[in-house]
Amino acid sequence: MNGSSRALRPTRMKARGWQVLRLAAPLAVAASPFAPPGLDAQDPYRPDAFVDPTARLLYTAAAENWGALDESILRYTARIDQRIAAAIRTPLKDRVLYRNETAVRAFWDQDYDAVVQVLGTRSQYPGRSIAVREGDLDWLEDLPFDKPFEPGGDRLFFGLNDSDEPNYQPDDEDFWFAHPLASGADSLYRFQSGDTLTLSLPGGRQLRTVQLDVIPRRADVHRITGSLWIEPESGALVRAVFRLSQQFDAMRDVPELQEEEEAGEFKYVPGLFKPWTFDLTMIAVDYALWDFRTWLPRSMRLEGEAAAGILKFPVSMDVAYQIESVTMAENGVEETVDLSVGSDPSGAVRDVHFKTRAEAMAFIAQLLSDGEPVAYEQMSRQEPGARGRESLLLVPEERSQVAESPYLPPPIWEEAEGFPSDEDLEEFVRTLADLPAPRVEGIPWSANWGWARPDLIRYNRIEGPAIGGRLEAAIGGPYTLGASGFFGFANLDPSLRLDLERSTVLRTLTLGAYRELQATDPRGGYLGFGNSVDAFFFGRDNGEYYRATGADLTWAPPVGARESFEFRAYAERQDAVETEAGFALFHAFDGGWDFRPNVASTDLEEVGGELRMSPWWGGDPMGAQVGLDLYGQGARWRTIRADTTSDYARASAVLRIAVPLVGGAWRVGMEAGAGTSWGAPPPQRAWFLGSASTLRGYPPSVVSGPSFTRGRLELARVFDGIGSVSTFGDVGWAGQRDAFSGDDLLYGVGVGGSLLDGLFRMDLSRGLNGSLRQWRLDLYLDAIL
Repeated sequence: MNGSSRALRPTRMKARGWQVLRLAAPLAVAASPFAPPGLDAQDPYRPDAFVDPTARLLYTAAAENWGALDESILRYTARIDQRIAAAIRTPLKDRVLYRNETAVRAFWDQDYDAVVQVLGTRSQYPGRSIAVREGDLDWLEDLPFDKPFEPGGDRLFFGLNDSDEPNYQPDDEDFWFAHPLASGADSLYRFQSGDTLTLSLPGGRQLRTVQLDVIPRRADVHRITGSLWIEPESGALVRAVFRLSQQFDAMRDVPELQEEEEAGEFKYVPGLFKPWTFDLTMIAVDYALWDFRTWLPRSMRLEGEAAAGILKFPVSMDVAYQIESVTMAENGVEETVDLSVGSDPSGAVRDVHFKTRAEAMAFIAQLLSDGEPVAYEQMSRQEPGARGRESLLLVPEERSQVAESPYLPPPIWEEAEGFPSDEDLEEFVRTLADLPAPRVEGIPWSANWGWARPDLIRYNRIEGPAIGGRLEAAIGGPYTLGASGFFGFANLDPSLRLDLERSTVLRTLTLGAYRELQATDPRGGYLGFGNSVDAFFFGRDNGEYYRATGADLTWAPPVGARESFEFRAYAERQDAVETEAGFALFHAFDGGWDFRPNVASTDLEEVGGELRMSPWWGGDPMGAQVGLDLYGQGARWRTIRADTTSDYARASAVLRIAVPLVGGAWRVGMEAGAGTSWGAPPPQRAWFLGSASTLRGYPPSVVSGPSFTRGRLELARVFDGIGSVSTFGDVGWAGQRDAFSGDDLLYGVGVGGSLLDGLFRMDLSRGLNGSLRQWRLDLYLDAIL
């Protein structure tokens, strides 16, 4: 973009998003044709559709512009950069399972097939390198770029709509969106004008855009909520930021899947992997005024999260356009505007008009650098929904050149010119946060128990087998009321919790009242699926527990975001609990076996607060990664029926680092942590070390105390992102801070294997000193390597 073209950069809004819907859910774009009856022909809109007169004028102009086919652009040439990432979310970090960066030059013509010159593409996912090395996969087979933006197409979805229908119709088979500018959209949405933004352009010209908020009349998975920025003179859409007004649930919102579910097609799918949902949390699009005459794409950002039960998959995509030349028709005369910067050694294209493939191949010979010429070959790709057109792909004959291309953009987790910055993304979120919450019709609710959800069955040495249930009801706007409970068959003591949650795009606030079993380390997952399996099969319950009765208020990131922080204020009574269960499958015939005793807790009343921060840097599973886990707590407590009180505070920090060696074939992982306490904490507030998460080669809680220090080091051989094998060593100590001695350190060593960057982990370890050292085989989730 040079001096003759300017993208709007106002003070409040920026831009982002695109295509990765197909990675997450079967979302197809369409619009609502519902035209409400009984409206005046002079006034086709419902009288309550517009909050203010300006909104009516803006909407009328935008709807007319949206319905008009722009034929002034005959052809254009653009450099297009695209990058995608899809990960699996865990408490420790987001593990990137798929990433791609692609750079192309597109030659779009109104009358002929598009020509796409592939400048570079690079993909990474488990097993890909092996498939390419063995000749089972050509890089072109997973090239994610489909086609360039088509002027005259839908600009709100940046070309995502692949429908051949002139009027988008709701589809009973596929998922669809109700387009806010389509005929009849005023029956589904209300519109409100917002800020006026003025941009000064060269030559003293000023360009004004006005914000138009799109507010669904009720929350619906087929409706969006967001803001459009309209240039009022032309009605052109300049910018948009929007999201789904309700989370997509495949079983609820796809009729075909509903029928299959009712027919019992999915009865063998464990509740652990249901429901199947997708939340489109943001699409942000931005257009630029090229040569002060026409709007063409600048950038798009898409973010969302797909889920299958306990598995969460955040997905994101960036697309950036750099327009190099545009040919327009004015008064029957073609005029070409060269907008290229001329610094691209592959040749910035001026005006290219291909009538035949032979012409395209002849022209591509001019796209050679000054050095060694690049040989190209042609391939065809059908453009979905693009009036039956094909895209002619021009690709280097030497395939290795595409993955090493200097034109490739950096991964999506790195800032780069042309793409939205971190500040832009924060501004988009704030824009969505300022919108009113859509009305919820009735009180939508869901009730589950037992196997229906992965967190409603558990097993531990206090409750034994425990079955839970949960009721959730949307009670209006961002508020949700939840009630849950468990009944343990060993202790016959039910756990109950009632939550009122306010969830927005910025944060989640939860007010709760409870009487429930709690673990001394809530982040340890001891009341979750993994520890339940370990306890039931092997008789190894790694947690320490007490019963808490009270109320709390938590502040956490929005739903769908990584749990990078949490603040909790609470007031509760804590009571000691004892081991009640005595069964483990692998000890069923061992009459002398029993679970280890629980920690000897103090019965007390406590009021306090705790803060946890867990930032993580680095998404590439083959690159360097750094994470921190910072925790602090302060509280006042007194024993039951006592008049004296005690205060305490405690804090801990754990640093995690993973770095590649030898070109990524090997990786080194390190952890170092320490924590201490001040004042007089009760026994259940001690630090506990032992087992897979802290000190391998030793049983859980092998050492505990008001202070601790620990570390681990491992060397892993990585196999194409699929998994790794490693050797490791752990060291740890816990006790009174002033009694620390190097002679009291416990050491453990072992070998291990993992899948998907430590998502699934198995270790064989052996303690080297101390009376409780042992051989241990641990299977667990969420390791650093």
